[in-house]
Amino acid sequence: MEYFVYIGTLIAIYATLTISLNLLVGYTGLISIAQAAIYGVGAYVTALLALHVTNDLLVSFALASIAGILVSLIVALPSLRLKNEYFLIATMGFQAIIFSLFMNLDITGGASGLYGIPHPALFGYTIRTSFEMFLLAVTLAIICYLLALRITRAPFGRLLRAVREDQTAVAALGKSVFRIKFSIFIFSAVFAAAAGTIYTYSLTAIDPVAFGLDESVFIITLVIVGGTGSLNGSVLAAAVLILLPEAFKFIAIPDAIAPQLRQVLYGLLLVFFTRYRRQGLIGEYRDVLK
Repeated sequence: MEYFVYIGTLIAIYATLTISLNLLVGYTGLISIAQAAIYGVGAYVTALLALHVTNDLLVSFALASIAGILVSLIVALPSLRLKNEYFLIATMGFQAIIFSLFMNLDITGGASGLYGIPHPALFGYTIRTSFEMFLLAVTLAIICYLLALRITRAPFGRLLRAVREDQTAVAALGKSVFRIKFSIFIFSAVFAAAAGTIYTYSLTAIDPVAFGLDESVFIITLVIVGGTGSLNGSVLAAAVLILLPEAFKFIAIPDAIAPQLRQVLYGLLLVFFTRYRRQGLIGEYRDVLK
């Protein structure tokens, strides 16, 4: 039972990451490869707080989100004026820098990471069981989904799509393209960092490998497979691509090649959906809740 609860927690965490990134990629047309870096910042801030200051969950959420915002400003302010592949390369460089810091700073534990992280406390109650962490992860995913749904249905959501289609036309209407991009980038960073908080407390240990370039590519893959511009697709893709590799554990596949096989599977899915089904599992205009 613990195993299934853990898988459910992972699905909820990745649903949050995918929804928040989809607002950038699917709705605004900003292909960011830095989502795992911001996710990692939230995770490490939470771990350091829990180990040295406080394990209060609300404080962890607040400070991790603030750290995510501050770090995202480093990439947002100089990069959001860039377009297309130039923005992608800038975020990839940011991802590489943050990952290198995770790997080499003493405060982050270097390549070994941080362990023995205490369980979180909420209003004086210590959250110890995996099922309680699952409920927290699901709650965060629901909040992220509902806020994203409200944004995309509001006039601001139409502005995001307009920026994706034609930035020049949006600027000609007197709208600040930079402010629109900046606002949605900050929203995405807040929920990516908050997902890092849930991840840290779920495992009570973290290491840099979980926040590398491969992780950012995986989150991008979830967006594409689910459908760019589809919030429901983001949730479905998170469930499918987390559950699919788990099926390998019930097949006689050597442990030495299972991780490599998973990467091959993700690559094949990415090629298939970009070549033959660009709308993903649920296309933007077939989203059932729209």
